[in-house]
Parts: sequence; structure tokens; C-alpha cells
Amino acid sequence: MTSATSPDPVVVIGAGIAGLSAAVSAAEQGAPVVLVDRASPLEAGGNTKWTSAYLRLDDVYEPGESFVDDVVGFSGGRTPSWYVEALVEHLPETMEWIQGHGARFRRLPTYFINSNRPRLQPNGGGEALLNALRPAAEKLGVEFRYHTTAQRLVTNEDGRVTGVVVSDDEGERILAARSVVIASGGFEGDPVALGRELGGDVSTLLPIAPGVAFNKGEGIRMALEAGAKRGGQWDGFHAEPVDPRAENPEALVMVFPYGILVNKLGERFVDEGRGTVDETYESTARAVWSQPGGIAYFITDRKFERVADRERGLLTSRKPVTAGDIGELADALDLPAGRLTDTVTAFNKSVVDGEFDWRAADGKHTDGLTPPKSNWALPIDEAPYLAYPVSCAIVFTFGGLETDASACVVGERGAPVPGLYAAGECTGIYHDKYPGGTSVLRGMVFGRVAGHAAAAA
Repeated sequence: MTSATSPDPVVVIGAGIAGLSAAVSAAEQGAPVVLVDRASPLEAGGNTKWTSAYLRLDDVYEPGESFVDDVVGFSGGRTPSWYVEALVEHLPETMEWIQGHGARFRRLPTYFINSNRPRLQPNGGGEALLNALRPAAEKLGVEFRYHTTAQRLVTNEDGRVTGVVVSDDEGERILAARSVVIASGGFEGDPVALGRELGGDVSTLLPIAPGVAFNKGEGIRMALEAGAKRGGQWDGFHAEPVDPRAENPEALVMVFPYGILVNKLGERFVDEGRGTVDETYESTARAVWSQPGGIAYFITDRKFERVADRERGLLTSRKPVTAGDIGELADALDLPAGRLTDTVTAFNKSVVDGEFDWRAADGKHTDGLTPPKSNWALPIDEAPYLAYPVSCAIVFTFGGLETDASACVVGERGAPVPGLYAAGECTGIYHDKYPGGTSVLRGMVFGRVAGHAAAAA
């Protein structure tokens, strides 16, 4: 606890990977640090606590040669290249730093079973990164205030951020600060903001994990009220296809190319085989969201057993719905039996001969069918028939705050907002399509940058 005569602390908002990286980094520079998080000690950690935390790296210190081009390309050129280049520049020292705090990494195949791109993963996933940094922060004297929600920023007459108004069970109070680091995630946990920014029926979007509920966007809103500039695509979000029946977080269904997807009307609506899973899972999830009720059904048959690594692409805790024929399957899924039978029959008739290879785009396609299926087209005609319900899960929102190379929040006129820094998912850089394996990575890298800069402010 800082006394009245102690220097004002760096106040960090959020205890995920970006917030803890900022807190530890600032404390290592000798600054007093107070970290606030609305969650309890057991629940804190945001999305990081629940993610596998795959990193888009070839090795511990090495991104791929095309890393910058790939990340910028995913956004159609709208993600600033300087941001990605800065991430690459800071990467080796950040990975050395996090390993110095006990984190360890390994190369693992992912749930993208028809992609040959193993990614780096911390042993124990995102929670292991938090477990490495939290005790380091405590040892450095970081003061943790849980059950505490940041409400708005305090600024002086020059526009410099000098504190944060927070609320807890005892009411509101002001935390004076030499600088503030916002690391409180996006606004994916606020249905009102989602409805306003995303459009569509946001009530059918499922949270990817419990951490989503804590990310209500106050950090972003308070910065905008202080004159911050918007960044990223505000009507976009990172989407994943999940099993809505499952109780486990991140209940992914990443096997949709090996059958067909139908909506509640029993009709196909997307080319399930237009690319590998890692290329198409996000747009597929969004296509599911656009269907009636925001739900679809992945349907396949006994030939699914040809996909040797299918279990790696199924993270749901629930078993498939099975049936002896399509009519029985339709009844089990509460789908119109006649329409589903017609859909499957038309699909089966359109499948062309060819060699099936689940590992890579095989060109085994349909002919004369709308929508087509470009790869992995096998007739669905061999019992037992299997189905998994599929819904769209929201992971995080793309819209957020614009920052500079020092992780300082940029104002509407292009100048930094003095005393205000941000890192992680509250900063907006993504557009159109999420470049997988970059969210935890950038939260760690720029959280550390933000903490260092905030301590020196």
C-alpha cells in the first residue's frame, strides 16, 4: 500500500497477459504499481486464463519469414505494418523475459488438423503464463485489488491522465496515478455495445470462455471519453465455431470440411471445403451466426473415420448425435426430415470421383451444386450418420484504442494522450480476419512495452 508521501503508482487495469506483463515490467523499473481487476482472484485473467495461447512463431525467438506480410495481409493492408514490425523487434527480448519468469514453450500441432503449421504453445496454455507472472508481480510489490472496477479516468487541466475512478463494494474512490495502463480486453462482454457496433442478433453469440463476461469495455470507453482515437474494425470480432451443448470452454468444432453444414431449415449455406480449417474457420463461424437462430449442424457419416486426426479438431465435451438414417437424424436434430433428405441426396449426386486426402486440399469437389464444395467432398450415405450442432462463439472484439510504438494511447488529433497507455485486446489493430496466434503474443510484447514506458512517465 502506498502512503501519502509515496510517489504515485502506475495503475494497471486488467490482470490478463497484457496487464500482468505491464505490471511486472513497470515494477521491474522500480515504480510502485497497483493492479485492479473486477474479477475475484480465482476468476481474474481475462481471456488469457482460458486460451490454449498458441503463438504464431516458428521457434521461441523466431516468427516466420512472412510474419509481417501475413498479419498485415489478413487485414487487407489495414493493420499498421509498423505495429507488427515493432512486435517482431521486441519479440526476442520479451520471450527471454517471460522464460526468465519460468514460462516454458513447446511446438505442438494445433486443432487445425489439415494445416501443416505447428505453432508454439506455453506448457499449460495461457494460464501458465499468468501463473508465471503473478507471483513475480507479488514479489516485486505489485498491489492487487480484485473485485474492483475501473470506471473513468481523471485528467488535469493539460489533459494528462492523473488517476482512475474505481468502484468496489465500498463505493467509488480515486486512485492517483503517475500513469495508467489499460489492459482490460475488448467489449465482447457487453451485449449493448455489441448490438450497437456489430449489428445482427448478438443474443445468439456464445462466449468462448468465462473470461469474456468480465470484458465489458469500460477501459476503451473511458479512454475515448478522455479523447482517445478509435482503432481497428469496430463491427468485427474474432469468431470460432463451437458446440453450443458443451459445458467446457473453447468447445471447438474444427472438422466442418469433412461433411456438410446445414441450417435449421435443413439447407446448406456455405462451401465447407473452400480452404483449410485455419483459413476458413472464422468466416464459417460468422456464416453460421447469420443463419436462422444462429445455429447450424455439421453432418457426416461413417467415412468420417477416414480422418485420422479428427479428435484433435473436436474440443467439445459432448458426443455426436447419431442415427441409422437421415430421417432419424433429422428427427433427433429437430430438422425438417424431407428437406434434409433432399439436401443430402442433391449433395451426394453432385460429388465427383477423385482421391480423398483429409490432410490437404484434395480438389475432390461437387459439380453443379450451389453452394459448391471445393474439397473433401464425400457422399453422405453410409450409416451411422453423425451430427454436431455448431454455433458462433465470440472471442474478442476487433475495435479498440489506437496506440503508438511506446504503447501510448493516441488522441483524436494524432498526438499521444499523456500518461495513458494500453495493450492487448483493448487496442484495435485487426480487420476482417484474425491472424491466429497473435493475440496473446501482442498482449505480452506490448504489455511489457507499456509497463516500461508507464514507469518512466
